[in-house]
Amino acid sequence: MSTPNARHRCPYRPGAPSWYVRATRSALPASRFPAAEHQQLTGEQVAVSVGHSGKDGTAHVALHIGRQLGKPPRPGPARDTWLRVRADLAARLQQAGFATVPTKAGVRSTPPRPEPVAVRLEHGDVFRDGLDALGSYRIWCPEHPHLASRLQNAHGLGPQVFTYVYATHKARHPVWPTGFRTLHAAAEAWAAHMGLPPVSVTEI
Repeated sequence: MSTPNARHRCPYRPGAPSWYVRATRSALPASRFPAAEHQQLTGEQVAVSVGHSGKDGTAHVALHIGRQLGKPPRPGPARDTWLRVRADLAARLQQAGFATVPTKAGVRSTPPRPEPVAVRLEHGDVFRDGLDALGSYRIWCPEHPHLASRLQNAHGLGPQVFTYVYATHKARHPVWPTGFRTLHAAAEAWAAHMGLPPVSVTEI
């Protein structure tokens, strides 16, 4: 059997889950807190789903028990189990260094902020690449070389608005059509789209 290469093992890719969602999920042992997706829960069986809380850097863990999807059951044994599991879930996250807040559906989880990942920006070379290089920046992550894309100035959307293309350096179709008012904001949005933690952007 062939071993997956580093690119396929790497969690960072276009459309990857946010780093804080992934960190929260990895802090919860699957044996104790199985993922709710594709689960047919009965009785007092428990599962969790992890997603965005609507606040950058914070995930929401929804607790599912039996047929109650993301909300506590009515008073009774199932509710007692739900409250006990939610307390266990919060305790495990806190032991891992996460900040937690109980919610009506489960727990809001904020993992420790990791060290920034380096991202590089290089202005296009008109002499090498022609006029298409005007307003174009190569963007890549040295730590994960398979993450290499292009930020392209999007004329007509206002001053200093950028969009990015992530497929290949020659691709022209913008993935983020609304654009960003600063180059660094576009770079950070690209990094977030790849699932990278907070980044340190350097122009070279």
